[in-house]
Amino acid sequence: MITISNKEHWLFEQASKHPNNKAIQTEQGFISYQKFFEECNLSANYLQTHGVKENDHIGILYSHSYKFFIIVNALWFIGAIPVPLNTRKTTNEIENEIHLADINILIIDDALKSQFSTLNFKNILDINVIKIHETRDHNFIIQNSKFIIHNSALIMFTSGSTGSSKAVVHTFQSLYESVLALDSFAQLSPNDIWLASLPFYHIGGFMILIRSLIAGSSIVFPASIKFGEINQTIKQSNPTFVSLVPTILDRLIKGNISPNKNLKYVFLGGGPLQNELIMEAVEKLWPIVKVYGSTETCSMITALHPDDIKSKPDSAGKLIGHNKIKIISKNDLGEIAVSSKSLFQEYYNDQITTNNKLQNGWYHTSDYGRIDDEGYIYIESRRDDLIISGGENISAYEVELIIRKYPLVKDVLVFGHQDKTWGQIICAAIVSETISEDAIKDFLKEKIASYKIPKRFFTVDEIPRNEMGKANRIELLKQLKLS
Repeated sequence: MITISNKEHWLFEQASKHPNNKAIQTEQGFISYQKFFEECNLSANYLQTHGVKENDHIGILYSHSYKFFIIVNALWFIGAIPVPLNTRKTTNEIENEIHLADINILIIDDALKSQFSTLNFKNILDINVIKIHETRDHNFIIQNSKFIIHNSALIMFTSGSTGSSKAVVHTFQSLYESVLALDSFAQLSPNDIWLASLPFYHIGGFMILIRSLIAGSSIVFPASIKFGEINQTIKQSNPTFVSLVPTILDRLIKGNISPNKNLKYVFLGGGPLQNELIMEAVEKLWPIVKVYGSTETCSMITALHPDDIKSKPDSAGKLIGHNKIKIISKNDLGEIAVSSKSLFQEYYNDQITTNNKLQNGWYHTSDYGRIDDEGYIYIESRRDDLIISGGENISAYEVELIIRKYPLVKDVLVFGHQDKTWGQIICAAIVSETISEDAIKDFLKEKIASYKIPKRFFTVDEIPRNEMGKANRIELLKQLKLS
């Protein structure tokens, strides 16, 4: 249950009401809400004295550490807007995003400076959180800038897996409403422990921090988000809530690892969800919750409860909180539009796309799906996954699910490629050591209509994916020399 008033900065309120509660857990121990507030406050003082001002856009290139969250709160105290940047992107990509988001100052973690040493941006701020706190001035000024709920709180770039990234602007209101919606499903508590298991430059990872802060619970930070550290931290810290991508869940299941005692839910999203994996996890008592959402919706807006997994395995669940959806349909398959208090405010510096996607309070997702008679939502095609070939609408996701059932297929991505005769033809990139095109076609003839069978097959060593499990179509097309 959420109890804060939402009338002042969330960390300031939690530190005032529950100063001794555990806010952060690392390998070095616990940090109370009071201590965490002081560390954020010291950093805010430092940032202000080094030129950070209210309404500045501050880029953050930082390792997976609680210090990232110190910087975010420090910026909020000042009234500046954090812009988390993907540490796995190239220098050129980062420079483009700096320009697009009108970033005033860039903060880079010491551990990443050599990686981005050729970055063409002059206003880089050297901030070492540890040194700031070691040399603290006991007469520092308490930062508590005016908290305005409708102010911009975050600029978060979309993954850009099917095109160029867009800079999504969220307000404090949309972040807060997203947490309220999840609270209606998961009954959040100050006693909960969240595992910081996803990268913070994706909305799924960033919202783990916000949920814990608004609920007044604690976050445990693993040394990294690699499988070994995630597995070890689950065993040692016994978290209540864990968010995973399918690849990590798959390794937990294959390793015969049992869920920890206090685990309430595992939120599963990101990449293509394989029913076989989910069913196996449920059989091994992992409390899996399938979720659907996006950067624009501030993470999840639907959830499929573990009790419904077996009866509705293909569903993305039901709406949580006061979220609404409608299906804009001309045929059997319709575009999903979302109405929610957690929706983004705009795409920064892109009013045309904003007006196209946000219409009369509804966000047009470019995802296609349906709702059954019981209110369960089914995502039939995600974003650019809809292929139109010879006048037929084909869900790439549907074809992928069938191909995955072939025992020799380790991974697959189905996509459309421009064709003069058909408009688009269906293509499939497959990861498999021993498979023939004729064999997979014979298999598919028994499973799906002939017009859905790919006309071109490519064997690849791996499908390029980001940390959330989403395939990078642009990179794959480059590898296949189709772009």
